[in-house]
Amino acid sequence: MLESIEPHEHDFQEFKGSGWLMRSPKEVQPDFLFFLSKQASAFSNGSGGYLMIGIDDAGQIDGGVPVNLKNGTRAWLEDLVAACVDPPLPQCNVFEVIGRTEKPSNIPPGYGVYVIELPASPDAPHQAKDHRYYLRIAGKSRPMGHVHVQDVLRRTFHPRIELARFGPYGEFQRDTSDPRGPRAFIQFRLFMANRGRTLARHAGIEVCVPRPFAGTEVRKRMKEQGESHYTQTSGTLTYFRYHPTPLFPTQEVYGLSVWVCLHQKNLTHIRSGAALDWVIYADDARPTHGHQILLDYTIVHRALSWVEARIEG
Repeated sequence: MLESIEPHEHDFQEFKGSGWLMRSPKEVQPDFLFFLSKQASAFSNGSGGYLMIGIDDAGQIDGGVPVNLKNGTRAWLEDLVAACVDPPLPQCNVFEVIGRTEKPSNIPPGYGVYVIELPASPDAPHQAKDHRYYLRIAGKSRPMGHVHVQDVLRRTFHPRIELARFGPYGEFQRDTSDPRGPRAFIQFRLFMANRGRTLARHAGIEVCVPRPFAGTEVRKRMKEQGESHYTQTSGTLTYFRYHPTPLFPTQEVYGLSVWVCLHQKNLTHIRSGAALDWVIYADDARPTHGHQILLDYTIVHRALSWVEARIEG
């Protein structure tokens, strides 16, 4: 695909020869980070595109870049690209293209061409290392004027719904009625907030509870709440709640409540770092993922101590 690529640079495509990155076969250009930040700023502030390193201005592979720079060129670039602008890029990809062994190639062994995918950013504008903002204009990365910066600031993408709060609700509930042993029930509440500049017309949140913490009584309590739907897998119960109204920018709303149960058969899971995983969905934005370790909460430590004391007693 690289050998047949269109030999023209435009707003979505930029070629850089190997010398743009390499000063010598073993030495990186001292100003490479500044060069890179300019391109990353320009593409992410615009409509996105591809920066190709190891291809000359005519669109021809020039031999490529050593694949073992900084203990691995691809991994090094992946770390460098996202952090070379301010604020850091929320997403980017680095593809390493090496020569084929089954037929002659313009890329010699030990070398590769690097294709950096820089999507349009919802966090734009991004500032380069020289404290300027850039934009792709007529196939070049050029400094942005004030009007351009203002336009990017007003640009909207997908809504950005994040987890605002995740914590226990009330004191844990003690239960000594089960002949199998004492149980402690803890309720957690999750809240989500619109941190972006775009209205979220549809939003929902789900929480995955490991099955050892979601027995019959937990499922009964969740059903009585009547606010969520659940699905089961071999080791997890997943509860989902759709928020009934749109979320405006800066608005924080209640998301979902879940119960967990501590008993003598799941104490080892707690001590080994058991967590509740959560996912937030909003319109066609990428889902936001996270997890919360149960032992991070004081109430879990207290419930754990109570269960253990009752078992020993």
